[in-house]
Amino acid sequence: MLASFKVDNYRSFARQQEIEIRPLTLFFGWNSGGKSALLRFLPLISESIQVAGPPIWLGGEVGRNATWPSLVSKATGRGALTFSLCWAGELPLSAEWKINGDLEGRWQEIESVRLGNLIKEQPTGNWEGLLPAIESEVPLSSEKILLRKYLQDLRADVQWISGIRTRPARVITYGGGTTSMIHSNGADAVHHLIAAQLRSTSDPLLVATNAFFSALGEQLVLDNPIDGVWRILVQPSNSPNVRVDLCDTGEGYSQVLPVLVALARARISGPRLLCLEQPELHLHTKAQLELATQLVLAATSARKPAVLVETHSEILLTAVQLAIANGEIPAEDVKVYWVEPQADGTSDAVPVTFNSLGQPETSTLSDAFGEALRLGQRLLSIQLRSATK
Repeated sequence: MLASFKVDNYRSFARQQEIEIRPLTLFFGWNSGGKSALLRFLPLISESIQVAGPPIWLGGEVGRNATWPSLVSKATGRGALTFSLCWAGELPLSAEWKINGDLEGRWQEIESVRLGNLIKEQPTGNWEGLLPAIESEVPLSSEKILLRKYLQDLRADVQWISGIRTRPARVITYGGGTTSMIHSNGADAVHHLIAAQLRSTSDPLLVATNAFFSALGEQLVLDNPIDGVWRILVQPSNSPNVRVDLCDTGEGYSQVLPVLVALARARISGPRLLCLEQPELHLHTKAQLELATQLVLAATSARKPAVLVETHSEILLTAVQLAIANGEIPAEDVKVYWVEPQADGTSDAVPVTFNSLGQPETSTLSDAFGEALRLGQRLLSIQLRSATK
């Protein structure tokens, strides 16, 4: 499993940022500070490996047709992006790339690559995008063979769910089979549930996904009225005759469904490195609490996936802290990064760890979330003054 990554001169991050990947890693911060850019970095690398074109593919779902000048920090004036990936385990490896691009967006080239502590080398003609090229005349070193394998594994192991998901259709046609990845907008998440139900009504994917709805007193139902045609319904657990199409419910259930399916797949057999944007979108407090439970269950499951979450939800954070205090997830398995924008337009990702009681070991988060406390204090002050009149 990938253990960490570093970026330098990437988007608003003019300085090097190191992100350690814990089983549950949370990104918080103000709007437009750069937390989405950090969360999308691994999906961007995964997509670049899959396309096998330029080193960084900017024309795909993650890159959104960006140009090179929009990828590098505008605050530095430097045209090169430097990043590194570090793998832990029995065969640890680290690799660092320095990639230059024309500031007018016309070309990209790898300037240098460092493997472990090796001296930087000029890779001209020896690389296929980010991967070491296989050349019969020049056998790959053991480090490059390992790097090629790790990058190919990374391509298949990163599941990105974007911040805005597609509402399921009222009528879903299913002709069989599913893709290895859920689409980033979640459009095909229901197909994975249909495939699971066709295997068994007690399929682990169905059970894990339905646990969220069951905790809220409801049930997700897949109805198959005609061969190849399906509907996805929600019914109260105690009223089997009351069924509502998911597309007729509030936005919260539609938005969270792809997240739940991705989490369930990570626990069972799907991609193990999840990058989730705003998974709590449109969910009320109780549903956010249950979503936190599902995040913790995924992060602590036997397959040991890594769940990276970009969020604004204090409820999610507090629920995760409570899970630490209750012993449901070890404190060392959780890390938060507060993405702090600076006055010069740059940003820094400030790491926050927790003790065994779920308490932050720095004051970063109390300062960051102080606005809610200050609002409560102002309201209480007004109420007290009114009561004494």
